[in-house]
Amino acid sequence: MTTLAIDLTSREYRLNPWPLYARLRDEAPVHHVPEGAADGSDFYVLSRYDDVALALKDKKLFSSQIRRDDYMNLPMLVNRDAPEHTRLRHMANRAFNARLVRTLGDWVQTIVDDLMTDLLSHDRVEFVEAFTTSLPLRVVGGMLGIPLDRKADLRRWSQAVMDSFAVAAGMDPDEAPGFFEDLMEFGNYMGDLAAERKGKPNREDILGELVVQHEAGDLTRDELVTMAWSFVAAGHETTMNLLGGGFHLLLSDPEVAKRMAAEPERTGDFAEEYLRLNSPTQWLLRRTKQDVELHGSVIPEGALVHVLLGAANRDPRHFPDPDTFDLDRPNKGDHMAFGAGPHFCPGAALSRLLADRAFHAYYAHLDRFSLDPEEPAQYRTRQGSYGIAKMNVLVSR
Repeated sequence: MTTLAIDLTSREYRLNPWPLYARLRDEAPVHHVPEGAADGSDFYVLSRYDDVALALKDKKLFSSQIRRDDYMNLPMLVNRDAPEHTRLRHMANRAFNARLVRTLGDWVQTIVDDLMTDLLSHDRVEFVEAFTTSLPLRVVGGMLGIPLDRKADLRRWSQAVMDSFAVAAGMDPDEAPGFFEDLMEFGNYMGDLAAERKGKPNREDILGELVVQHEAGDLTRDELVTMAWSFVAAGHETTMNLLGGGFHLLLSDPEVAKRMAAEPERTGDFAEEYLRLNSPTQWLLRRTKQDVELHGSVIPEGALVHVLLGAANRDPRHFPDPDTFDLDRPNKGDHMAFGAGPHFCPGAALSRLLADRAFHAYYAHLDRFSLDPEEPAQYRTRQGSYGIAKMNVLVSR
């Protein structure tokens, strides 16, 4: 009998977690991994839809403050519980509200059009660099007041934010050398940008709103900085993987592409079903506040829990025929790719806006794009993420 095991360092697990997820759901819905983290500590894994939803929504049983007594105990939204999280989330919502997102449409469309025009001017492009990374970074960077000439830095800083989450989950910091230094560099840069804005008229962007709250005494400098980190993570990671993976699906499945070109009003459904099937963020983290018993197993108080979004979103107990992309799936919106509960991703509205504008732009030119048969797309191997790292696309005239 094969022993069920999770190795966070395994390349196979990071590239193709779906078979293991199926076994976890069926054989070990509460799975204990002794000494599974890089520091030798244990963790537990939840993989079924209902259990993942419970861990994300039940504030009495599960805590979001993963790190408490070390250098990773940062005042970030993802690492705080109520009432501190409630206060910070209120500040985040004020800075990054639905009204602001609704006003971005024309500006986002201009960026999409510029990037698409550039793509079409080449015979061959690396699509991740040219579009899926550039679009969210330009938008989020612009909303934070970061000039375009710092795009390379912003990409590095964004990766540092994501690496910090993986290290908090138990990844060996040696897998991401320099991530903490990059994180601090980003923080110092945002602190300097905020200082330049003090006493000046609010530009009505995210940074402007954060500065107003800082000047009013509602946010400390460290909280302002880590809020900026949160916005970069929220506005970049999921969007980047959704755009790249969605475009790859359109180019590799002619029937889906044909239908989307004929029914562009279904773009929202396309994005939601893609997010369900290929969750860009594969897991979130929680700690138990007390002993939690599920399926006859007890997760002890204070234990680190990997909450597998990617497994939950393919749970056949909730999504029939879960490994199939189904545009007409009636409950596709039940996915938890953006999390759930009080920590639902604050960047979800922006991600959906970018996806809507980008996919609509693709449809008109799909016949000009094709995947390079000589170089198949390469998937990301960073822990906890799922998406395309490199995708060469041929462009016809």
